[in-house]
Amino acid sequence: MPDGVPSLGPLERHVMEILWECPDDLSTRDVLERTGQPLAYTTIATVLTNLTRKGLAEKIAVGRSWAYRPLLGRSEYTAGLMTQTLATSGDRHSSLLHFLGSMSEDDVAVLRSLLTDDGATT
Repeated sequence: MPDGVPSLGPLERHVMEILWECPDDLSTRDVLERTGQPLAYTTIATVLTNLTRKGLAEKIAVGRSWAYRPLLGRSEYTAGLMTQTLATSGDRHSSLLHFLGSMSEDDVAVLRSLLTDDGATT
């Protein structure tokens, strides 16, 4: 993963969600249709170009056209955001404590199982 993950605007985030949810490579038109919004084709083309430039999507030649796929999974991207946010904290201990305090019991149980799993520390 790069040193950090880029921040995303609302439309970029929406387009990434579309790419993450689809197992196949998507053309600009495919992405546009999945947005469910009355957007211009050129708007989606620009967003996809920006996501490619940011290193989050890959542009693939498909015949005489282009398709796109995510380069980072949703989980990798989210983990990168969490890492960046923690890195900006002046007090990691306090930040982690507040974060844990805001987690649901189910999430705390998942975290606890990850921390106690023998393979989690390797």
